Amino acid sequence: MDLDKQMRVAENIKYLRNVFGYTQTEIADVLHMCRSTYAYFEAGKKMLGVDTLLDLAEFYHVRIDTILQSDRDKFVNDVIFSDRCKNQAVFLIDTFYKLSPDSQDALLKRAKWLRREEEIEILPTFNPI
Repeated sequence: MDLDKQMRVAENIKYLRNVFGYTQTEIADVLHMCRSTYAYFEAGKKMLGVDTLLDLAEFYHVRIDTILQSDRDKFVNDVIFSDRCKNQAVFLIDTFYKLSPDSQDALLKRAKWLRREEEIEILPTFNPI
C-alpha cells in the first residue's frame, strides 16, 4: 500500500473511533494490542494487517472497503449509512429467528426473488444517501 493510501486509512480509522466516541485505549483493548501500537496505525506509521482490518470492520459494523475508501465524502456517507442500517439489520435478524422454519424459508425465497428482480431492473433499486 502506498503512503497516501496508508495515510487515508489512518484518517479513516481515527474518524471511526472519534465518531463512535472511543479512546485509543478502548480500541486497542478490543484489538488485543497495546495503545501505542494502535496509535501507530492512526498516525499512518504502521500498516494495518488483514486480521486487524477485519476486526475493525466487524467492530464498527462497516465493510472493509469502507475503511479502505480513499474518497473522503464516500467514506463518510458509507459510515453514516452503515450506522443507520445497523438497527434495521438487527431487527430483521431478530424477526427472522422468531419465525418458524417454513416461514424463514419463504422469507429467504422472497428475498432472493426481489434481488433477482432488482438485478434485471424490474423493481427500482434503493440508492443510499
